[in-house]
Amino acid sequence: MKRVNPSDSGTPQPHAGTATEQALTEPLKELAAIKFALDQSTIVAITDQRGIINYVNDAFCRISKYSRAELLGQDHRIINSGFHPKEFIRELWTTIAGGKVWRGELRNRAKDGSIYWVDTTIVPFLDEHGRPYQYVAIRHDITQLKLAEEQIRQQADLLDKSQDAILVRDMDDRIIYWNKSAAEMYGWRADEVMGRKTTELLFQTVPPEYTAAQKILLERGEWRGELNQITKDGRTLIIESRWTLVRDEHGKPVQKLVINTDVTEHKRLQGELQRAAQLSFVGELAAGLAHEVKNPLAGIQGTVDILIRRRDRNDPEREALEGIRHEVTRIDATVRALLDRARPRALSTTETSLVELTSKAVTMARSQAIGAAARGRQIQIEFQAPDEDLIVNADAAQIEDAILNLVLNAIEAIEEQGRISVRIQRAETEDAGEEAVIEVADTGRGISEENLKRIFNTFFTTTKGGTGLGLPAVRRIARAHGGRIEATSEVGKGSTFRIHLPIGDAGGSGGAFK
Repeated sequence: MKRVNPSDSGTPQPHAGTATEQALTEPLKELAAIKFALDQSTIVAITDQRGIINYVNDAFCRISKYSRAELLGQDHRIINSGFHPKEFIRELWTTIAGGKVWRGELRNRAKDGSIYWVDTTIVPFLDEHGRPYQYVAIRHDITQLKLAEEQIRQQADLLDKSQDAILVRDMDDRIIYWNKSAAEMYGWRADEVMGRKTTELLFQTVPPEYTAAQKILLERGEWRGELNQITKDGRTLIIESRWTLVRDEHGKPVQKLVINTDVTEHKRLQGELQRAAQLSFVGELAAGLAHEVKNPLAGIQGTVDILIRRRDRNDPEREALEGIRHEVTRIDATVRALLDRARPRALSTTETSLVELTSKAVTMARSQAIGAAARGRQIQIEFQAPDEDLIVNADAAQIEDAILNLVLNAIEAIEEQGRISVRIQRAETEDAGEEAVIEVADTGRGISEENLKRIFNTFFTTTKGGTGLGLPAVRRIARAHGGRIEATSEVGKGSTFRIHLPIGDAGGSGGAFK
């Protein structure tokens, strides 16, 4: 047999199919491995250009709870939950039909009615003309993530419904959460405070108790106390604050949960109750003084008057006796003031002109101004009556007394020369409706911000010889008529007091303004 020379053209060659099969087998194995990996980790579906399903993997069947036979030949409406609007679905199809990849989250409904969410990527396969002939959708189950997000959203909604300001600070005291009540309480929106420190926003200067609270929080894990804080517009709030240290799974502090309650109004009412109790005590004391002091005072004054009459005008003892009479008269006036302020009269309402009774008060006050002029002070009192009179059904004597008190205080506030302006006007407010406003403004020495907070406290006074009973009485009279009093002042420029009286029924007193 002839030996075959490998160099001969007739030399037998290896079978061509063997190499081809090997070349095809390796990619097929690789594709099978990729398919296996996809089936284990993702949800896969393939549709034609009309959206008809012609392939689903096992993961798709598991999550949709449909068998492969039930899915093939159907479109994706079989799992449509109806959650997404038509515009959303239209945008999806417009994107993939244009040969572009679409990514998004879809809410689907399984065969048993349960809802599941998938993070979806749809890739169009294009023919030689650039038109899609099939779509491959690769999905990942994100149902638990969406449930967690929904739970967080619900919890955030609950926090936003809380009446308390709830905020979370990181360990550097930077704000990372700020609920709606915090925004309403302080006036700062959430986007304005994120990443900023509370010490920058809520305090003019950081108080020492804040630093002490930080130390206690780190030591004990919680702190509770009161802080004075400011709002965006500069108002001061009294805050009852509760801090809790939040730790991670390893026990390391990571955040500070803060719950703040505005107790400013509560503290104000508490102060009112304390002052009312104080005034009640004064009432009892005044009743005793009336009996124990006034009668002896009357005897002393009568005796002093007799002694004065027995002395010549140039008698040096007469001057001493007149000084005694002056002091007795002053004590008697103080006792009368105690009786009048501590045991207020019941309202006796009648229809009267608000302009008329204000004019009477101004006339009486002008006599005091004349006395001040004799002592070297020049004080001008102006009364600006409204074009249309206001007829008020109220206790005219008490309202007149309140106005007179304010004008006399204004006279005392002017040290050398100045002007006092008294006027009446109508005003409209959102809360109280239509009001009558009696305004007394002066150009006197003014009241400091600190004292302005205390001027309505019983016995507080900045005037030499004052009793500290006048302004509390004015406020009591205004409130008895269903109104209020407010004061503004600037040191060195003067003060303005306004009595607001509602036009209509006045706090059950029967008062009405026409």
